[in-house]
Amino acid sequence: MKQMSIPVSLDSYIGNAQAVEILRRAIKQDRVPHAMIFAGPSGVGKCTLALLVAQYLNCLSPLENGPCGKCSACDRIAAVIESRHMQCRNSKNGEDCGYCPACRIRAKRHPDIRLIEPEKTTISISQVRDLINEIAFQPLEARYRVVILDPAEKMRPEAHNSLLKTLEEPPSRTIIILVTTNPYMLLGTIRSRCRMLQFGEIPQDRIEQYLVSKAGRTVEEARLAAALSGGSLAAALDFNAQEYGDIRREAFEFVVLMLRGGRFAEASSVAARVAKDKDTFRLWIESVAALLQDVYYAGLADERVGQRDLFEKMKSLNASVSHSRLVRAVESVGRLKGDLSYNVNRQIALEAMFLELEGRA
Repeated sequence: MKQMSIPVSLDSYIGNAQAVEILRRAIKQDRVPHAMIFAGPSGVGKCTLALLVAQYLNCLSPLENGPCGKCSACDRIAAVIESRHMQCRNSKNGEDCGYCPACRIRAKRHPDIRLIEPEKTTISISQVRDLINEIAFQPLEARYRVVILDPAEKMRPEAHNSLLKTLEEPPSRTIIILVTTNPYMLLGTIRSRCRMLQFGEIPQDRIEQYLVSKAGRTVEEARLAAALSGGSLAAALDFNAQEYGDIRREAFEFVVLMLRGGRFAEASSVAARVAKDKDTFRLWIESVAALLQDVYYAGLADERVGQRDLFEKMKSLNASVSHSRLVRAVESVGRLKGDLSYNVNRQIALEAMFLELEGRA
């Protein structure tokens, strides 16, 4: 996986400009809520933005529109961002070596910027209790202590209840940010005590530009990765074109079934295979959406077709189906992608979409 370069200001943050501007104004006016929820799709930079907020709040030489990115406070908070997915290279018996690059970066992290992530699969009550004990005191160095729980929906029920008491009587000079893909998995009483900011998908063209300019991808690979990312920069960076061939082949077969009115038994067989693994299904449905988009443009504006190697097949497919059916297919897949955030049964949802398109549901 190619690593994302760390934004050094709010201006360099990619996407979700409205959320950025709300936070920028709140910091300038010294009206940052004591508790916030950053809610939206995975991989769009919610936690990164929370850490940029921590930088801006604590920067020793803040600029007009964000942190300087160069002072000691910014540098140490940047180490929190950089070390999130780094592992000790010489770990033995679960103990870090303390001298490899990952350990050195972790050692730089700011003591008042706390990122709480799951131990194994959940955020435990002991993690939250330790945090509550810590924030009962004033920050060691920072103007504002910033605590980020990511993903917050992974808190155990007793951890929710313990955190609620802190939100009811928030400590001074401490800001708590809950990062989540599904805010409705949090207690309603927690949501009512937090300011919620909604994040959306990152525009495809912004992801494509980033992959070319910052991640060294070719234009063709960047276009394909962006189209399949579902608006997630993290997913685009993870995209492996060589491993994608089999998924795209099956996705294109399903697109043909959708547009040319294939038999339900065939569609159900595909649905049963692709629905088994959640991550594979996400990439598969994004591939279906990207292929449908290309089929649509193959008959209208062929320069916008991203997957050029399939252009002739797409042009033929476009010519063989009505425009209205193609539009309905694009819309149906879009709705299905939205439904997936509610943890629906993937196979049933895909079969229902196919039947709806056929007008038989």
